[in-house]
Amino acid sequence: MRIALLGSNGQVGSALLARLPRAWSVVPLARRDADLLVPGAAAAAIARIRPDVIVNAAAWTAVDKAETEATRAYRVNSEAVRELAAAGADWLISYSTDYVFDGRKAGAYREDDATAPLNVYGWSKLGGEQAIAENGGKSLIFRTSWVHTPGHANFVTTILRLAAERESLNVVDDQIGAPTSAGLIADTTVEALKRISEGRPIEAGTYHLAASGATSWFHYAQFILQCAEEAGHTLPCAIHPVSASQYGQAAMRPANSQLDTTKLEAALGADFPSWQEGVRQTVAQSINPAVLDTVSLRQGHG
Repeated sequence: MRIALLGSNGQVGSALLARLPRAWSVVPLARRDADLLVPGAAAAAIARIRPDVIVNAAAWTAVDKAETEATRAYRVNSEAVRELAAAGADWLISYSTDYVFDGRKAGAYREDDATAPLNVYGWSKLGGEQAIAENGGKSLIFRTSWVHTPGHANFVTTILRLAAERESLNVVDDQIGAPTSAGLIADTTVEALKRISEGRPIEAGTYHLAASGATSWFHYAQFILQCAEEAGHTLPCAIHPVSASQYGQAAMRPANSQLDTTKLEAALGADFPSWQEGVRQTVAQSINPAVLDTVSLRQGHG
């Protein structure tokens, strides 16, 4: 099976490269190989490779920046995805986000719940979903949330870095979701790919892929410092809860980002691990100073 992997140097793409079976022919595509900001670049890259499966792990993930750079966000998250959907591969696997919802639901969101993004990033990712659906080819869309992995800019590495520099941090406490490791996303994707290669794929469509349980950003930050202390790296930084309105981010976020993963777990016969398990692993691997030094303080989503 020949696979074109876009975004191979990102959080999910890097995790996939480390897990994809060597028996498969995998062509990794970083931005220098296929710049999705350039119209036609995605289609041209796929035409050269002629893969059986496209895995699109590339995305515009700067949520706040998207508010002022909407054209670029839509170019990467919507228009380039439309090119990939029309590129003619047997299957397309792409990733979306909890931010396609408005967060007003009381419980976890199901795949068929109404979408209503609150920010440009969410609308641009929803545009990618719609482009795939309109094409009508065989595809899997995995919506996920609060992605983290060592060695990349994300909430875990940012909190570890800032907690080492400051005496206190203010963290939003009125938004909840499930921190999800790129490793879990990659492992699930590999399982889906194996089923495709064996001729027994799960049904095409949209699925929610996230760790089990939920927490707020505030309690998430507290848990990160707890995990660091358990690993022998005490960070004497006080974490203070604030509301999203007090924190003042450019882009609105949903108050509730919980995703119901029942559909995907049933399709794969799997039980996804708790969010704490993944965070503990990312913290343990991130407290190595050699890893932290490679991480930018800029936080995205995805």
